[in-house]
Amino acid sequence: MSEDTYDEGASVADEAASLLKHISVTESNYEQAWDILKQRYDERIGFVKNKNLCYNCLLPGHPVFKCRLRISCRICGKRHHSLLHKTINGLETNYKQVEDTNIQPGPIKDNDADVAILSHMATKRSTALLATALITVKNSTGHYTVLRALIDQGSQANFISERAVQLLKVKGTPTKGTITGVGSTQTEVNLAVQLEILSRYKCNFKLNVEAYVMPSRLTTYLPSTTIADSTLTWSHLKGLKLADPTFNQPGRVDMLLGVEVYAAILKNEVIRGPPGSPCAQHTSFGWILFGRIHNDIEERKITVMHHHMDFDEILHTLWELDCDNQRKLTQEEELCENIYSENVRRDNEGRYIVKLPFKSDVILSTEGNTRDIALRRLTQLERRLQRDMKLKTEYTKVMQEYIELNHMEEVPEEELGKPSVYLPHHAVVKDTSETTKVRTVFNASSMGSNNVSINDELLVGPQLQEDMRSLVMRWRLKRVCFIADIEKMYRQILVTKQDADYQRILWRIDPNFKVKDYRLLRVTFGTASAPFLAVRTLQQVAEDEGKDFPEAARMIKEDFWMDDLLSGNDTVSEAIESARNISDILNRGGFKLQKWSSNSIEFMKNISPTERSTLINVDMNLGGTVRTLGLSWNIGDDVLQYNLNLPEVPLTITKRSILAEIQRLFDPLGWIAPALLPGKLIIQRLWLKRLTWDEEVDSETKRDWLEMRNNLNYLKEIKIPRWLLITSDVIEDVSIHGFCDASTIAYGAVAYLRVKTYNNEYKTMLIAAKTRVAPVKPVSLPVWNCAVRCYYQSS
Repeated sequence: MSEDTYDEGASVADEAASLLKHISVTESNYEQAWDILKQRYDERIGFVKNKNLCYNCLLPGHPVFKCRLRISCRICGKRHHSLLHKTINGLETNYKQVEDTNIQPGPIKDNDADVAILSHMATKRSTALLATALITVKNSTGHYTVLRALIDQGSQANFISERAVQLLKVKGTPTKGTITGVGSTQTEVNLAVQLEILSRYKCNFKLNVEAYVMPSRLTTYLPSTTIADSTLTWSHLKGLKLADPTFNQPGRVDMLLGVEVYAAILKNEVIRGPPGSPCAQHTSFGWILFGRIHNDIEERKITVMHHHMDFDEILHTLWELDCDNQRKLTQEEELCENIYSENVRRDNEGRYIVKLPFKSDVILSTEGNTRDIALRRLTQLERRLQRDMKLKTEYTKVMQEYIELNHMEEVPEEELGKPSVYLPHHAVVKDTSETTKVRTVFNASSMGSNNVSINDELLVGPQLQEDMRSLVMRWRLKRVCFIADIEKMYRQILVTKQDADYQRILWRIDPNFKVKDYRLLRVTFGTASAPFLAVRTLQQVAEDEGKDFPEAARMIKEDFWMDDLLSGNDTVSEAIESARNISDILNRGGFKLQKWSSNSIEFMKNISPTERSTLINVDMNLGGTVRTLGLSWNIGDDVLQYNLNLPEVPLTITKRSILAEIQRLFDPLGWIAPALLPGKLIIQRLWLKRLTWDEEVDSETKRDWLEMRNNLNYLKEIKIPRWLLITSDVIEDVSIHGFCDASTIAYGAVAYLRVKTYNNEYKTMLIAAKTRVAPVKPVSLPVWNCAVRCYYQSS
């Protein structure tokens, strides 16, 4: 797709340059900085206050006295942003004009080692939309695959990407040719394929074409930018069967069809719309759209360049990852949220009914053959179950439970022909689970005969819960704590009747019985949108039912990680009340908490024995070890431990086997970071040696790895106190002590909490730590010493 960009406004580069050399701007706060830059000085303080921004970093969410940014005003050194300094007022009038300007900063002379340059561009985009179509292509097995094609009447030949040829598994014919493009650029082609293409709308339309295989991709994603939703309401396109329903979303182009195909598919009807809208041409593939359109998205680009030695980009990445919690939703995330909020409802029992959030109204996965694939996978599953009768018994129980609880139903014979998607399923055994050892996993990423899966078409949705580090840190602040999880969380939420047909499965109790078609009536584990739908519904029930218990509603929103609850209070009575209120709210939405554990015997005695964790003993004394979020919690001692279950050493040690074992060592807060650092260094060494995944490592690497692996057995002796000895009424003598260091091979940071206890003793406890290996490019030690301080501050 070609684009023309029109810039509006006048340049104020000289004035901007004189100001921008003084300010601290990062990618996190450049939007706020630019908005402030447009204000008169006497309006800026009020602007920051009204927007609830920090006076120092200009980010929302915290006051200036809690700001973590170490940089202050570069003019006076006080705790405010340079844009709010009183002498920065020379541009009071001119910056009212900046709303739609293109600033090219002039030269800035400054003796300081830091140089910051900011440029802004506001553009209204006019786009030349190129004609694309979704076409059906017959593959080598006789099945059909949907590809996206660019219709180009300026091309004398047809082309196909090498990726698409591999996907179709078609054999090519060797050929020699040179493709000459714009500017006399030339590309050599060595292969041609014969293809049969069909229309998605006309069953009797077939066309045999020859296409040259391009070794590189045909073009960039088309369109190159998303076309605003507000432009999709063109009245002259209503009711048309579009050749490419996803024409407004950037996507891969698999084929380029030239003038010969264009002539064969062309029909007489042409519809022209108002200026700024595309023309529609009727073809055998459907209506293709093309022409110059006005995209309603007004792009604002602010470029920030801040140079301070070679390691600055590394630190900037850390700052973005660790500190920018005010990330805006993407367009797809907003669409996912809108679909949920506009369609969610409740049944007579209070359970929630949600709609699957599809990217488009046209669901391509229903057009491929998914039933045959699901049947083949069922046969494979049955062979596995026949070899393990115990597994077969457990798996059959799970599937029967789905039927008995009405979590799935048999599809009536008269509805078998409805558009649908079949999901293969298989058994996963989890020995560490207290309740369900055998689980059914549904493979919604399985592709149909047209190479499209339902997960390809579902929106994932935004991340709604805080990161696990923050949750565990808050949990350690509670003197009386408790954990629980939601029983069958996904399966407590219904999907709409129509969407259930996109979650069909095949099942029979015995291979001698007839295969039956079922549809899953609940949110299904394995679908891309399931985590979002589950967490979003959890927050919705807190919103709907939490008015009587606001503190419990807050805990539901803040103290869950997926279906796991980690929370607590300062006193036993408060904890009992919180647990009761949380359960009450969730029960109203059909959610039930189970496997309760706590460090308080009195708390546990208020929990029904059937709802307690089976791993703890309440009658004699409080003891036992439970797992939560990958951590082992010894309840009697109230400490967190590491229980490693490494597999036997493989006969051949490869890069794959080493990386797989390192990934098993779950350490979200860096408590065993020093023990894992040698593993990171070994992985870096293997990457530098450019070993393949399954190539055996050299003897030196093997020796180092086995030595580190043996030392990991000592980790089970490490015990981290769960409670940090802080209560809401005793915080008068608490301090955090941070340490950081760097070497030529790695750098790291660690934070400890020092607390004065009731009996006037001082206790020190580990909070969190981080380590990273040094980049491959050598960096001097003094530079690393500076870098690691910033690394600690960003942690």
